[in-house]
Amino acid sequence: MDDIDVVTASLERVRLRAGHVVRYFYAHLFTHHPRLRPLFPAAMDDQYERLFAALVQVVEHLGHPALPAHLNRLGRDHRKFGISDEDYTAVGESLVAAIRYHSTHTWDDRTERAWLRVYGFVAAAMTGGAHSSLAANEPAWWDGTVVSHRLHGGHTAVIRVAPSAHYPWLPGQYATIEHPDLPGVWRPYSLAGRPGRGGVLEFHIGRVAEGLLSNVLCDGTTPGRTLRLGAASGSALTPPPGTPAVTLIAAGTGWAPVKAVLDELLARRPAPRIRIDVVARGEADFYDGGALVDILRAHPYLSAYWWYEERGKGRMRAAERLHSNLSARRGWPGETVYLCGPVMFVQETAELLHDCGLPAESLIRDPLPASVQPRGYVSHAEQFLDPPPVTWIDPDARTRPLDLPAPQPHPEPQPLHRPAPPDSSGGWFEPHGAVGRV
Repeated sequence: MDDIDVVTASLERVRLRAGHVVRYFYAHLFTHHPRLRPLFPAAMDDQYERLFAALVQVVEHLGHPALPAHLNRLGRDHRKFGISDEDYTAVGESLVAAIRYHSTHTWDDRTERAWLRVYGFVAAAMTGGAHSSLAANEPAWWDGTVVSHRLHGGHTAVIRVAPSAHYPWLPGQYATIEHPDLPGVWRPYSLAGRPGRGGVLEFHIGRVAEGLLSNVLCDGTTPGRTLRLGAASGSALTPPPGTPAVTLIAAGTGWAPVKAVLDELLARRPAPRIRIDVVARGEADFYDGGALVDILRAHPYLSAYWWYEERGKGRMRAAERLHSNLSARRGWPGETVYLCGPVMFVQETAELLHDCGLPAESLIRDPLPASVQPRGYVSHAEQFLDPPPVTWIDPDARTRPLDLPAPQPHPEPQPLHRPAPPDSSGGWFEPHGAVGRV
């Protein structure tokens, strides 16, 4: 067995005791290196799950040719935590100690040497990424001053932030944010708008029940506050130049990256044929309707549909209506779909599109996981039978189609005649600002 096989088998043997392993790891780390404690959040509840999820992710991809680049990006991203090369050594010692302690009957010198070599490879790749970022004069983080804050309906905040220095990003990417009231707590949020437009960044923050950072950003953020921003990450980018037709589908705050992608598509010459489908729970829940109306006024050839639930029809009716409409559509070959929104919505819509004939390589989707929801006390048996969803900040968590065929030139699109909605299943935007419903 080589090192990968040994480490994989060793990790598999302790997976059922993951919670104990991770708590031992942190206890060992903070006992032997107490100076590292301030680098972590005060509340460590979901940090335990994130660490083990990250560990499993790396071990499962040992030997994969893309792993070094992924670790390189992780190291670059971890600069914002203030981690030094020596800290990686401390983490490695505590990690091996935790797994050794929980492998009483199976641990031997061969297993320890394999773990040390594998962790050495991981640490070298991550520190290499950090060193490259430092050599490129990339900040560990950007300070950003809140210039405006609008809370819509008590549930969604649109926050505009002016970074302290040039902030490079691409439509479809996201930034991690830290609020001064919650040091050490970073969460990823998509960037909206267009890069370079006045240098101001826009974020759409949806309130999460019993959430941590999202609620502070909704309620405790006023103009003048300073936030910290991690480097932009993610590869769910705009369809490549020359793409003839694009359908943009957004639900909830998935509108943020879709808005950025739409802005870039409209700036192309010639612009592709574009259809926009936006899903909201109700007429009052689409928090950025004015911006979409302004876009339609400036580009009246666009087709834009807004799907929302009718009163008394149930919370899922909006998505069901959209899905019925997508199922009735024809001509998916040649179309590229950009899809973003809540995880379950994205998964179900992606499956539907594939069933309807959309090639897998023609879908650009956002698979960022859902937030961990507090479940109160959960016994070890319940943890095993019903493990909670795990989130952790992955700077390349989004995916995009690879090896797309070379785009073919296409003529300037003609103004689209907006078809009447096929049934009473949705609302639609008039290009001159009136919102119609049928």
